[in-house]
Amino acid sequence: MNITCVDTQTIGVSLTTVFEMIQTGAVDALITLRNLGVNTANYKFQEKINGTWTDMADLGDPLNNTLSAGQIVSLAVSSSYPQVRLMANASGGAEFEFAVLRYFDRGDGGALPILTL
Repeated sequence: MNITCVDTQTIGVSLTTVFEMIQTGAVDALITLRNLGVNTANYKFQEKINGTWTDMADLGDPLNNTLSAGQIVSLAVSSSYPQVRLMANASGGAEFEFAVLRYFDRGDGGALPILTL
C-alpha cells in the first residue's frame, strides 16, 4: 500500500513538530522538503523509542540538517519503530512544503497508517 500526502506548514522560531507518521510496523517513507520562506530553516527527524523521542541522525546528516530559502531535498526515511516525526525551526520563520510517500504492508482488514499534521 502507498500513502501520499502533500501539504505546507509555517515554521516558527521555536522547534516544533511539522508532521508525525504513526503506523503499526516499521516506517519507510520518501520525503521531499522545500523551504518556501526567505530564512534558512533547521530540521531533524526523530523516532519514538520506548516512549522517548530520539534524533535519527547527528547534526549535518541529511536527516538532521538545514534548508536554505528555496532549497529542496529528497530523503529516504526508514525506522524500525512505528512512530517518526519531523521537527523544524527557523530564525525569523519560514514555510515548508512537504510531500510524504509511505510504503506499508497491511494485512486484510488491518488498520490504515496515519500522518498527523
